[in-house]
Amino acid sequence: MSVKDLSPAQCILLAVHYASSANIKALHSFTPTRLDALDPELVLRILLTYLPESVDPNEYIKYAEEVASRLYLDYDREDIVVDTTPVKELSEQQAQKQVKKLHLLEVRPPKFPPHAPTDLFTRFLCHRACRIDRETGLLDLIPRLVEPFLDRNDFLRMWYVSVVLPMLRLELEYYPNDKDAQGLGLVEFEALEGREGIDYLLVKAEKHDVESTHKDSVLARDVKGLVGPWMYGHTERKRRKLDHDHARVSKISLSGVTEDDKTGHDWEYMYQWLVSHAQSHFSMVTRCVEDWDGPGDVDLGGLGKSRDYLDDEMQRKLEQQYAQAVFASCYAAEADTEETVKGAHSTLARLAELLDFIPPPDLATSVDSLPKIERHTTSLDASQTVADLAPDRLLSPEHPLTTPRLETYMLLQMMVYSAYQLAGLGHAMSLVSVAKLQFYGNAEEQLVVLRKILHGLSRSGARKDETQWASDRAKLMWLWNWGIEQNDEGNATSGAGVLGKIQRKLFEEEMLGCFIETSCYQMATRLYLTNESNKAGQLLPNDTVECVVFAQAMKAYDGASNGNKTRGGMKKANDIITAFKPHFPDSVPFRQAGALITATHSLSFYSLTLQHGVPFQPVSIRVSADPVALLDKILEQNPRSYTKLDDLTSIARNLVSAGLPRKDETSRVDADETLRGVATGNGDLILEKHRKEAERRVTFMAVQAALREDDFETAYSYIVNRLTPSSTEISAMSSRERETSSHKRNKRDTEDDMSWRAAFLAGRYRPSTASPPTLRRLEQRMELLSLALLLAPTSALTDILAAWRRCEEETTSLQLSQQQAMEDFDNRADKRLSGGPSTVPGNFTITGEQPELLLNQKRREMGRMTGQANSEGDAPMSMFDLTRSAARAFSKNAFPLRSVASASSRSSAEQQRGLEDSTGSLGGEGGLSAQTQRVRKRDIVANAVTGGLTSGLGWVLGVNESHKQ
Repeated sequence: MSVKDLSPAQCILLAVHYASSANIKALHSFTPTRLDALDPELVLRILLTYLPESVDPNEYIKYAEEVASRLYLDYDREDIVVDTTPVKELSEQQAQKQVKKLHLLEVRPPKFPPHAPTDLFTRFLCHRACRIDRETGLLDLIPRLVEPFLDRNDFLRMWYVSVVLPMLRLELEYYPNDKDAQGLGLVEFEALEGREGIDYLLVKAEKHDVESTHKDSVLARDVKGLVGPWMYGHTERKRRKLDHDHARVSKISLSGVTEDDKTGHDWEYMYQWLVSHAQSHFSMVTRCVEDWDGPGDVDLGGLGKSRDYLDDEMQRKLEQQYAQAVFASCYAAEADTEETVKGAHSTLARLAELLDFIPPPDLATSVDSLPKIERHTTSLDASQTVADLAPDRLLSPEHPLTTPRLETYMLLQMMVYSAYQLAGLGHAMSLVSVAKLQFYGNAEEQLVVLRKILHGLSRSGARKDETQWASDRAKLMWLWNWGIEQNDEGNATSGAGVLGKIQRKLFEEEMLGCFIETSCYQMATRLYLTNESNKAGQLLPNDTVECVVFAQAMKAYDGASNGNKTRGGMKKANDIITAFKPHFPDSVPFRQAGALITATHSLSFYSLTLQHGVPFQPVSIRVSADPVALLDKILEQNPRSYTKLDDLTSIARNLVSAGLPRKDETSRVDADETLRGVATGNGDLILEKHRKEAERRVTFMAVQAALREDDFETAYSYIVNRLTPSSTEISAMSSRERETSSHKRNKRDTEDDMSWRAAFLAGRYRPSTASPPTLRRLEQRMELLSLALLLAPTSALTDILAAWRRCEEETTSLQLSQQQAMEDFDNRADKRLSGGPSTVPGNFTITGEQPELLLNQKRREMGRMTGQANSEGDAPMSMFDLTRSAARAFSKNAFPLRSVASASSRSSAEQQRGLEDSTGSLGGEGGLSAQTQRVRKRDIVANAVTGGLTSGLGWVLGVNESHKQ
């Protein structure tokens, strides 16, 4: 059967057979002979559907072109006998049935734009390319299919450059070995728009640059070679999206990016991509900016002109937005590393090149050589909230920080240099954090940053010399004012820099404190302590310097772990006071600090543990409600430390001189008294008074400690020699007591509290051992109780008298036992003289004679007999007699200054009047409540006690009438 005899259905089936077997030569010989049954569109549909996609396009592309054009070239066609065997056995009905089962593809590609050319061959090429990619993934076949026909029409060129070329480069040229992600087909990729297309094309570049350790960046290459060609089809995508709407075009503003400059072009999504990725991968973005000049810098592979797809006005708008994106990328970076700062500096240089500005100086330039800006550019008038620094707001029209202008360029320059200086000072901050601190931070927040910087500099390890500190100070001053001198601003108290909201005085105080903390005393003195003739240039007043120095000394003191002033924080505090004391010779705080350090140093030689086993630290003194009370703990925890009373009283005097505040009621009264003393010029006298009170208090503590350790003799010595009022004090006070009110007498009684309490405490002391007391010990106790009676307030007399009575009973018992012992001894001697056996241990008789013993025996017998005769006519000795004897002994021991001449010079009437006054003070109408009016002259103390007890309390003690007479 010949070809001409075949029915149309058989012709179709035979063409399908040859296409399926990829027999292009047979098709080339067969189809021109049956144009009646095989029209060009049908043949192309058969090729699309049944010709294997893996066939090399060079084998069938010319045939397809001839089919589409209906121009079959005979010289290219080989004469091949067409074999009709596959279809000749089929009946017409069978052939028709099989033809109906064929599902031939349309020549028009899926999602082909309606405005695309109706050229049959163009549609075939686009559809065949998509089929090759979909069925085989052999993208390298597509250039052989399409590139020979790019000049056929603009649509085909645009489609190939914007769709096929990016995919070819992405899959075959740029990342041939990347099989991690499932790639999109040409149809799916062609459907991408805006942000989705940008993300798909750059995801591999982002991954590469993030993981790569070398400095070579592929992002700029991909932007030029992938995004650039893809942008070539923006017009087509926009037409597909907006149909017949056209973008409104307005003249670009030279002052920046306005709302009208937003074009809606896909390049704007590219700018958003740069800003969003700059947050975490700023180095990748900076390398891209360095290698990419903007939307006009694209690589179309020689398949088109890079500027053909953008008109001049669109080009200017997009380049202006590109510059804004570069600004925004710097502020979006969240990292505070050195690499980020250097990248921002290189971005500055790139912006200067793109915008024709003066390039920035090197980062390592000294702060004195850094560029300066006008003060008015440091404020953001259009910005009201920190939300303006959010990444999604940085590309807003007329943004105060990112709109390309000379002012915003200079401002970004200041931010970059500020971040660099902060990193050099050990406090790294991102550019956005610097911007927030500059424009939205208050003085407190900036002060926190300054203190962190100074703390880091003072703890940086190796000790810095003055040259290094001078350099750091210059950097901090630049951060405060950005090089805008105060003289230019009329001695402004605030600066223009990122730390400029801090008051200048406070800024200098922090600097001075840092210099002192790092022991740069000479530098601090040179900068802040000038002579009187140069006060105009003085950075801080002298009183402020004094306060800062004192505060630093106390800071070092509080941080010390040991009280020894030769090491640690104590040494630091002592060095600070010593270094600056010559500049403040009359400073009260310095004098107080010196006294505190001295006291603490002395305390360090004692063992002291506070509550809950906490070891003593110097700060414990400053926080104590009663620092002198710490000495009581020392006496408790250090055996026999009471013997070092001079050292302890010296510590107490220094603690009082240190001016430490106390939290009890007495301290408030003392504070008021001190303030009145300072106001009247008697501050030193009042301070000395408080020192003496502290001495008496410590002496009382020592008495308590001595008694706890059964050292009565030391306690007795401390009371007699240190707590007993002197004759001078008594004489000075006695002349005023008659006119003194009851309230003031009670106050004086309070002042004498330590004396009578110590005397009373020692007077009632009983040793812990079981040995009986001696008569001398009892006499000492009676003497101390007599002193307690003289000094105690009325409310305490009952307890003292009870102790006196017990002591009296012990004395009486001891005297009786001693008298009985003497009588027994005499009786034994009498028996020996009478010839009886000697009861004396040992034999004292030599040859039966002992003349000395006889002589002494007569004297003793005479005395005993005399004593017995006198005792028979007098009343027995009572407590009154003991009191008078104790007062007499007390007057001999405690008041040796009383002279016979002074006693004889007074008349008997004066003596009687003094005795009556004293007696009245103890037993008159006022009773013991008028205790403070007693005459305190030492020469009549004994008489006063004896007379007072006789007239006022004698009936209680059982005094006989003979004593009254």
